[in-house]
Amino acid sequence: MSDSGPQYFSREFRRDAVSIPADIREKGAGRQKVSVIDLSRSGFRMHCIFLIPDDRTVFLTMQGLESLEARIAWHEDDYYGCEFKQKLHEAVYDHIIRAYPTLRHSP
Repeated sequence: MSDSGPQYFSREFRRDAVSIPADIREKGAGRQKVSVIDLSRSGFRMHCIFLIPDDRTVFLTMQGLESLEARIAWHEDDYYGCEFKQKLHEAVYDHIIRAYPTLRHSP
């Protein structure tokens, strides 16, 4: 996806490039391995090889954290933009930054 594409989330919060192994699941379905590739307090972008229809509710699990409920806002090929049901609390976001120190701020 190019940076010139549509803006899928408001930029109320900064967005950081990451590489976080995680699990994703739809309600009532099994877990699938994904890679979270950018993260903000309002949502995330992931790479997932399994088709998940837009507007579906999913649960993201990263090691050491409880599952986070989100909605598939869009997808393009194997990339998905997801919006958290409840924005991440600043302390939770900071915890993820500490747990995955390779975070880089995206302009």
